Amino acid sequence: MINGIFHAHSGVRYLVLIAALVAVIVLAMGAFGRRPFGKASRISLAAFTGLLDLQITLGIIMVIFGCFYGALMGHMMMMILAAVAAHGLSVYARKQADPRRAHTIALVGVALALALIVGGIGAIGRSPVGTTGRATCTAAGNPSASNPA
Repeated sequence: MINGIFHAHSGVRYLVLIAALVAVIVLAMGAFGRRPFGKASRISLAAFTGLLDLQITLGIIMVIFGCFYGALMGHMMMMILAAVAAHGLSVYARKQADPRRAHTIALVGVALALALIVGGIGAIGRSPVGTTGRATCTAAGNPSASNPA
């Protein structure tokens, strides 16, 4: 079971990165094109933060099922800070009366979250787009993680 959750967690990261890229493009176009903070901006932010929340939930489930080793502390802290940045600046952006300011604040939130995500992935010795092919829960002494079901 942990192996399936690990692979889901590993796969969702690509969706998070794609959603972040889309959000950056939409928000940059809104900020530099002086467009209203409308549906496209809200949807791109919601997709990014929602996928980030799913990713964190999968990570927490992995830890609950015994996948934990020392390097995960830095990883978890960076990812939680990324979610706080994304959510906090998204909420703050929606409260702005000036659409350009709203887009800029949301764009900073996504960029900050992305920087924290990349740092968090680096904390466990990985790259944002690389793969290992197997679960790393074996470092926590969980032998079932290395045996795919």
